[in-house]
Order: sequence, then structure tokens, then C-alpha cells
Amino acid sequence: MTHFISSLPKNERPRERCLRTGPDSLSLRECLAILLGSGPRELGCLGLAEAIIARPGQGLNAQDEERAFFTAMESSGFSELNTIAGIGPARRAKILAAFEIARRYSLFRGKRNSCKPAHRPRVADFGRSAIARVPEHFRQDAREWLGFVAFHRSGELGELSIVERGVRTHVNIDPAELFARLLALRPRGFFLFHNHPSGDTTASIEDQELTVRVERISTPLGVRLLGHGIVSAWGNSWVET
Repeated sequence: MTHFISSLPKNERPRERCLRTGPDSLSLRECLAILLGSGPRELGCLGLAEAIIARPGQGLNAQDEERAFFTAMESSGFSELNTIAGIGPARRAKILAAFEIARRYSLFRGKRNSCKPAHRPRVADFGRSAIARVPEHFRQDAREWLGFVAFHRSGELGELSIVERGVRTHVNIDPAELFARLLALRPRGFFLFHNHPSGDTTASIEDQELTVRVERISTPLGVRLLGHGIVSAWGNSWVET
């Protein structure tokens, strides 16, 4: 088993193979080697990765070796890394950061895939909850703004995301900016919101036209416009079309 990436054919090197066939084709040793980037002269990054894994999992098969590695990292609070020659502060920080990214992704996946209630609320029932996502200081804003609250595929509502800020009487709408932010979340649908600093939440012709325009764009994209709300410091209303 070579410890030096330079001795491998280029198309068999971990980084190149990761990009060509995907990260799931790599061993844990190769993943760590890519993460480390380099290693001591006598080990190289592959050799250093091997030393990290072998500490808790010496003599085990690949699957149990991974289990032993993760168990050791978890139970030691990563202090195991402090005892491995060649792992200085910079390399230790890289490994810690990678584990933190993995932890946050695991939480994200778990939350998204958690068991759904047997009787999920209807989408229409979320309107009141969506309005509640508009903070008071945005209701009292002296300038108009446009934003949205995403309705995620998990059945949860997101927080208010402001897309545009305008002046007291109007806000310029850029659909490209709205949908660029919205589609990055891959939601099931969304509630559109804007404010009226005057306090009168009666929908104008422009508000109705905006609703139709946004709905026309969102429908082919598979993202439902669930409602367009107007808010102020004194009340709320929904735009009807």
C-alpha cells in the first residue's frame, strides 16, 4: 500500500477519482488524505491518513475500522488527534471542521426526514403562521420591502427572507432575484409578503398584478405561490386575484 499520492497513476489519485466517480468511491483513508492535503515527508497525506485510522482500528476489516475510528473520535472528544505525530493545529482544525460540517448535515437530514404526523395540516392553514413570521420592526418599516416565507417539503415554514427594499411608496421588483433566493431552498411553496408603510393594507392594482406575475413564473417551476400578504403596523390583508 503506497503512502504517496505522487506514486499513483493520475487517474487513480483520490482527488481525481473523487471528481470523476464521486466521493462514495473513496475509502475513509482516501477521504482523510484529500482533507489533509499533505503530510510529513516520510508519510505523505495517505500515510498520515492511515496512521489516524490505524490508531483505534489496527487489524480490523475496512468496515469495522471505520466504526472504530468514529467511535474513538466521538468518545475522546477528538483528543485522540493530539497524540498522532504529524497532526498539528492546522490539520487538526481541518478534521474538526469536517466533522462539524458532517454533524450539521446529519441534523439537517434528520430534521427533513423525520416522521411526519399522520394528519398533516392543510397548506391553507399555514397562512396565519406565515404572517406571524413577519417581525414587528418590518411591519413598522418606513420603506416598502418585498420578501417571502418558504413552505419547506418537510411541512415546516421558514423565516421571512427580504428580497428587495424600496422607498416609502413602492419597491422595485426583480423576479430573478426573488426566484434565485427561493429556488435555492427547494421549497414546496411560499408566501409572498410586502408592507405598506401608510398603514392601509388594501391591495392596489399593482399588488394584484404582481401576484399574477409571480404565480405565472412559479407554477412551471413546481413551486406554489400560497398567498401574497400585505402587512403594516396596524394589520394584515391577503391579495385576492
